[in-house]
Amino acid sequence: MSPPRNRVVEPVSSSRARAIVSMSLLVADLVMLIMTVENLHGPVRLVLGLILGLVVPGWCVVGPLRLDNAALEVGLTVAVSMASCMLVAQVLLSVHAWHLVVFEEVTCVLCLPSLIWQVHLVPRRRGRPA
Repeated sequence: MSPPRNRVVEPVSSSRARAIVSMSLLVADLVMLIMTVENLHGPVRLVLGLILGLVVPGWCVVGPLRLDNAALEVGLTVAVSMASCMLVAQVLLSVHAWHLVVFEEVTCVLCLPSLIWQVHLVPRRRGRPA
């Protein structure tokens, strides 16, 4: 029998909270993608666009790090999202290739794999040993 590995075991409630956040952002990402492709407008698209710009790209990067400080994760998520969106937008503007709808669609598609992966990282509950 191999010796036990020294690894940090995360509480189940924290893993479930991460999965809920990831699932919520995954749904928002998919709905935003559908609304963008179908050219639907309105307050829902505005709110989802804000969520997409402020949270989704950052959570795709910060979420898998599994930091133990929720405030740090929220701050880093917003900071990474805003920095990445501004950087990409500036590059696209500089090369005269800026188009907001395409930017939204590409962002939605690029964030999907990370969000799906994070939803599936939740450990499954097994029966308790006697």
